[in-house]
Formats: sequence, structure tokens, C-alpha cells
Amino acid sequence: MTYISKIGLCLFLSGTLAIASNSILEKKSDLIQNGKTIGFVQILTPVEIIKSNKENSVIKIKGFRLENYPQMIVRDIKRKELYAEFKDETIANNSFKILKTYEDEYGEVWHEVEGEFTVSTNTLTKDKDNLYLNAKKTYERTCSMCHHLPLSTAYTVNQWPQQIESMMEQVALDDTTKNLIIKYLQQNAADAK
Repeated sequence: MTYISKIGLCLFLSGTLAIASNSILEKKSDLIQNGKTIGFVQILTPVEIIKSNKENSVIKIKGFRLENYPQMIVRDIKRKELYAEFKDETIANNSFKILKTYEDEYGEVWHEVEGEFTVSTNTLTKDKDNLYLNAKKTYERTCSMCHHLPLSTAYTVNQWPQQIESMMEQVALDDTTKNLIIKYLQQNAADAK
């Protein structure tokens, strides 16, 4: 490869990287495709911004889904942290490109998938630390009123949603706050890494 070709490649890659950007959802957001709401993406879900303006952003979501239940996109095969959910199976099947197929230890077939969708730009942030701090403070304040506060590593990614749901009779949290706490705990769970 010539020196000029290398410079051209570097300029191309730097331009590509400027367009693609990593971000997360700071609140649950509708997923829009062809002007229609087809599902939602959950708070604290990592996404790649493809293009953006003041109102809308095109994002790429990567995750895993069961072949026989394609409506739900999760973090990976073992850790079922919810990333996105779709209104129906047909929409889900038509919205994602299958990258790879896997079989888990129970014989279930999983697809590693990616898809591009439109979301409201005001639902995206790069400030994960601020969301984490808010979730941590809310978790500590709310959940230590009645009992000893378990560490985030006390449960697994798959166990945390049930633990928080079981407390909802004692504590009234709006869905956004509850989901923020669940996702924070899942991303810091015993098996999160």
C-alpha cells in the first residue's frame, strides 16, 4: 500500500468514526421505522448513532434474540438485560439483520442481530456516569428505607428485575425510575462483566 493510499484510508476511517458515535438511552424511547412506532428501546441501552439532527437520530442496536421469540432483544444469551422490544413477531423479523446463529445449552436457537431505527434525539446521552449516579442514589435512598441494602453484586443480571419487582408493593416508583434502577443493577450485577 502506498503512502498516499494509507493517508486516504486514514482520512476515510476518521470521517467514518466522526459519523458513528456511541451513546446510551437516558429514557425509554419509541423505535420508529418508516414513520411508524414499532416498539421501544429501554433506558441505559447502548446504541451507535448513525446520523442525528435536533429532532431525530438514526441509531443502530446490537443484541441477541431467541429464534422462537424475536420480539425481545437482550444483551446476550446468558444475561437477559432487555435492550428493545417490538410490537409483533413480523415487525421484529423484518427489522433486524441476523449476524450469527447460536445454540444455547438448552438447545434454544439464538440470533445475534443488529438493526437501525429512528428515536427522538432528546432521549440520547453520552453521560452514562450521571445516569448511573442518579440510579445509585435513588436505589440507596428508596431501597434502604425498609431493609438492609444489598450490593449490586448480590444478584445476577437475570435475578435483579424480579428482586426489584417484588418490592414494588412497598415502594411506588414510576416506570422510568424503576427501569433505571433495574438496568443500573443489571449492569453492575455479579455476572455483568
